[in-house]
Amino acid sequence: MTPREAIGIGLRVGLRSSSRRALAVYALGLLLAGLAGCGSGDVVLPADPAGTALFQQGQELLEQEKWSRAAEAFDTLLRNYPTSPHLPAARLGLGRAYYEQNRSDTLLLAVDAFKNFITFHPSHPQVDYAQLMVAMSYMRLMRAPDRDQSYTKQALEEFEAFMEDYPDSSYRDMARENMQRVIDTLADHELRVARFYLGRHRWAAARARCDYALRKYPTSSHRCDILFAAGEAMRRAGKPEEAAAYYRQLVEQHGDCPRAADARRWLEGSGRLTAGGA
Repeated sequence: MTPREAIGIGLRVGLRSSSRRALAVYALGLLLAGLAGCGSGDVVLPADPAGTALFQQGQELLEQEKWSRAAEAFDTLLRNYPTSPHLPAARLGLGRAYYEQNRSDTLLLAVDAFKNFITFHPSHPQVDYAQLMVAMSYMRLMRAPDRDQSYTKQALEEFEAFMEDYPDSSYRDMARENMQRVIDTLADHELRVARFYLGRHRWAAARARCDYALRKYPTSSHRCDILFAAGEAMRRAGKPEEAAAYYRQLVEQHGDCPRAADARRWLEGSGRLTAGGA
């Protein structure tokens, strides 16, 4: 299942129960909405207190992938019908409509919409979906590894919250896969900073960034390169025993990594392939 399919399924599940309740008043709501909206291009406020016609309009616009208009419909419902039974599904729909527009401003609005859903409907069956979408929205805001990583860190926090709070969620595999992408981006950022320090002969600073990445992002796919960079920093700093510790860890844990051959060669040449130097 792709992320897009999972997101769509989550939204449809959240909307289904509200849709059944809507059928009884839908026809009347549409009629009233049509009469009230003649000659106007604005979103119309239906006469029924549930705002059912407006909710159905938002659903239809989502299905048509008219994201901006769908957001307008759901936002209007939320602002004008505070007792509507459609509020949970409308908040999900609003978050989805903002998310799919995929701009910095709308992604932040998506975060707000999904967090509002969690706040107001903490026991709803789709609360795990909302938490996932908070993390996914921040992930879409991520910048390249050589840029500021504030949103990337926020995405990781939200994915970690999802994994902790919803261990039985059907979205868990999707969350784990995307969380790994976030971890790899953060580790790549630290590796780039370490290499920057290496290029300026700042050995201690390079090692510190490597140690931080190894400790903070232990599952990163960049772990081999980070260990090698840490070893290089210590080797160039004139601390061969400390360099050997990083190189041995690299060879033992990541023997198929391209850097492993270089690390092994140095260890063999210096007689430090094993911890005892044998």
